[in-house]
Amino acid sequence: MIYMAKKKKYYKNENKNFKDNDIGTQAKSFIIILVVIVLILALIWFIMELKAGTFSKKNTDDSANESNETINYDQILAGETFNRKDNEYYVIFTDSSKDFYNVYQSYMTNSDKKIYIVDLANTLNSKYISDESNSTAQSASELKVKDNTLIKISNKQNILYLEGYNNVINELKN
Repeated sequence: MIYMAKKKKYYKNENKNFKDNDIGTQAKSFIIILVVIVLILALIWFIMELKAGTFSKKNTDDSANESNETINYDQILAGETFNRKDNEYYVIFTDSSKDFYNVYQSYMTNSDKKIYIVDLANTLNSKYISDESNSTAQSASELKVKDNTLIKISNKQNILYLEGYNNVINELKN
């Protein structure tokens, strides 16, 4: 009988130790799994941010950021040629991928004349590009232009139509 009581007591203590060890092992395993999951999620987030390019060098200079955020109101779509608020203005039609574009831009900034520019490289303007131009167009629906074209608009009417880089530059110089 004494032997049975000791044996019973031994098994109680042994089960208690076993349960404490089992709970400790489970807690460690849970923490390890949790840490691994967090690390995997952090790695996925890092890779996504890297692919999105948000880790690239950013300019912290406020004046540089402001210049990138300005809107160019002098660049218009071809369909807006006849509906500007100004009474008299010029509209230059040219392709931004060509050298002429930068020359025209400098005339726009240094001239007292109101000058708008239409980028023919913009797909929204493609329906106005034609091998045969319409120099008498008085509305956007009639408009057909070639590269390096200048139209002078006065009171919403086409009063001058020039084609060719030299003709455009000569008119802008006057």
